[in-house]
Amino acid sequence: MENKNKFDAIVIGSGIGGLTTAVLLTKLYKQKVLVLEKHFVPGGQTHEFMRVKDGKKYYWDVGVHYIGEMAKGVMSRKIFDFVTNGNLKWNKMPHFFENFVYPDFNFRQPSNPVEFEKALIEQFPDEYLGIKQYFKDIKIASKWFQSNSASKLMPGWMSLVIKLFKKDNSSMALTTTKDYLDSIINDEKLKALLTTIWGDYGVPPSKSAFVMHAIVVRSYLYGGYFPVGGAGAIAGNMVPIIENGGGKVLTSCNVKGIIIKNGKAKGVKVKKKDKEIEYFGKNIISDTGAYNTYFKLIPEDISIPFRDEINNAMSDFSTTTLYVGLKESAEKLGIKGENYWINTSYNHDETFEKSKSSNEVLSAFVSFPSIKNPESKSHTAELITFSHYDNFKKWKDTHWLKRGKEYVELKKEISEKLLDFVEEYIPGFKDLVDYAELSTPLTLEYFTDWPKGSFYGIPATPERFKYKWISPKTPVKNLFLSGSDALSIGVVGAMMGGVFAVAAIKGMKGFMKIMKEVN
Repeated sequence: MENKNKFDAIVIGSGIGGLTTAVLLTKLYKQKVLVLEKHFVPGGQTHEFMRVKDGKKYYWDVGVHYIGEMAKGVMSRKIFDFVTNGNLKWNKMPHFFENFVYPDFNFRQPSNPVEFEKALIEQFPDEYLGIKQYFKDIKIASKWFQSNSASKLMPGWMSLVIKLFKKDNSSMALTTTKDYLDSIINDEKLKALLTTIWGDYGVPPSKSAFVMHAIVVRSYLYGGYFPVGGAGAIAGNMVPIIENGGGKVLTSCNVKGIIIKNGKAKGVKVKKKDKEIEYFGKNIISDTGAYNTYFKLIPEDISIPFRDEINNAMSDFSTTTLYVGLKESAEKLGIKGENYWINTSYNHDETFEKSKSSNEVLSAFVSFPSIKNPESKSHTAELITFSHYDNFKKWKDTHWLKRGKEYVELKKEISEKLLDFVEEYIPGFKDLVDYAELSTPLTLEYFTDWPKGSFYGIPATPERFKYKWISPKTPVKNLFLSGSDALSIGVVGAMMGGVFAVAAIKGMKGFMKIMKEVN
């Protein structure tokens, strides 16, 4: 075995969770870490891509549309600062950073919870008590998640002792968002408004766990942030740390399987171009999600008792995104960088169901990354609508950029529908369009290997928070999970999944060491 193929740890996937694990092992334990990425660009859902038209370069993020809790002094910001050596800067979005658009009213969310609560009460005075209760319960459910997650790192006896003396709020946390809101609020428009951002966690109100809704809402109570230099600056500041520590970050590497001998993970089998290569490490960390890890990377003859449970949990929910290059800044239209959530209905569950069998545009999330990024050199927008894999599965066996004329025509049709839809609510937008390119669930599946383009991984239903395998620990010795399926969805959730992976490898003392170093 050649020494160049031996590492202290191997991370499969270079999303924020995988990179966080790799950087922490590098900085705190002086380990030589190998990161293997299928895409030709590192970063997973935090990477950027670029297109050129008439000499003008346009850049778009693929998954970092905005992030909460990035103010200085907040724990998630401290961790980001640590894993980027403080080189990644954050730009705060405007005070009114969300614009919720409905058929007969608009609501702009301010970057302050007191102001947010007051504005809701002014618009829905009859729901005063329910709104007050909602803001209290958001905090309670979020704290339940934090303590429940921390208990997974503790010895079993310690976790049981803590539960004996701590109030159990699991009943509220694990109800659906719809059932929770139905119990405290009567006004259907207010319910719709409060759940407008369900797209941030990918499950509509009747299916999502209230705790997931609470985590996301709480993370944005003080506004949204965007990385200075664009989403690509995240991996751009993390990869050098790994490489300067003696590790490697290799792209265009398709990991075909994890090498397991005598019940222990020993290494990985990789296909790079036409070569088959084996790499070996003391610990193997998968940042490719629970499904890919347990179904595609672990050999079938290895007994995994919850494989069926994982398979049944998967969803085909995904998105279709139109990446738009603009001739001029959208600031010309009065936009200051806020997000637009445009809805044609107050029933998000109905919208979700209709999107299963149709490519009609019934709602859209509109983001303006170039306004959020003070270092942007061109003007861009992203128009995102919810979608389902089955609407595109006809072309699932074709190759990226070679899916045929019919597929190209369908993309063109959807692109026009999205542009017309947004133009209705943001007049003048279409006149600014210089370039447009559509991404479908097939694109997500091709680049990420996530089945059916389900980029949120295991759906955030109440059941998700009961699965014991949503954890950095696996039944295979020396094999760990990182990223969103190790803990929680979203950029910060996946990053914390990376932290928890290191804690699982190094034990409770390892977690305490991380917390000490980042503070």
